[in-house]
Order: sequence, then C-alpha cells, then structure tokens
Amino acid sequence: MLPYVHPVSAGVVVVLLGYVGSLGLRARSDPRHAGQYLARHARLAPFMYWLMLAAWTGGLVSTWLLRRDLELATSVHFRCGVASVLALTGGALTSRWMQLPAVRAAHPWFGAAAILLAAAQVFFGLQITP
Repeated sequence: MLPYVHPVSAGVVVVLLGYVGSLGLRARSDPRHAGQYLARHARLAPFMYWLMLAAWTGGLVSTWLLRRDLELATSVHFRCGVASVLALTGGALTSRWMQLPAVRAAHPWFGAAAILLAAAQVFFGLQITP
C-alpha cells in the first residue's frame, strides 16, 4: 500500500495544479471577473508550489526507500518532476514583479510549462507504477 502514496497524492497535486493554472487563464478570458480569479490564483499558487515540492520529495524518498527495482533519480519521470519544479519556481519568482511588462508576459508561460510537464510526469509515472 505504501508505494501507492506518492502516485495518488501526486495525482491530486496535478489536478489542483491544473485548477490553479485555470484561474490565471480564466482571468485573461473573463475581464469582468478577472480580479476574483487573480486573487484566488495568487492565494493558492504558493500553496501549490509547496505541494508540488512535497510531491517531488515524496517521489524521491519513496523510490529510495520502497522501490529497489528503480534507480534513484534516473527516470524520465524524475526529470519531468525536476523540470516541473523549475517551471513553478520561475512562475513563483516572476510573480514578485508582475508590474513589469516583460515579466508579466513571461509569467503565464512558466505556468503553462509546469502544467504540460506535469501531464508528461503522469504519463511517465504510470509506466513505473508498481
């Protein structure tokens, strides 16, 4: 049962990540409610960042302790996880300077990359699920 904690919890994190990303996207397409969407996005995004870091760490620890059949930190799934965390880190850093037009233009691309990488992570993770 313990080897399934990471896949299930990470799946929940990916779904929540998609929701937080959709808030930013909806703010662009619905100017009337943009303030509400952006406020919720800004409130939930830091929490999602830490959840993604926890899921990534959980995967690393569970592979190290529970999955003797896998080599630590060598899979495509792991590399996608690192890239997801880096993309979210880029989003977190750019969120500090949203008043700058160049940063404001780059910020959603970090989020889009994180969501696409998370989807790839799910695909590659399913291949190594016990």
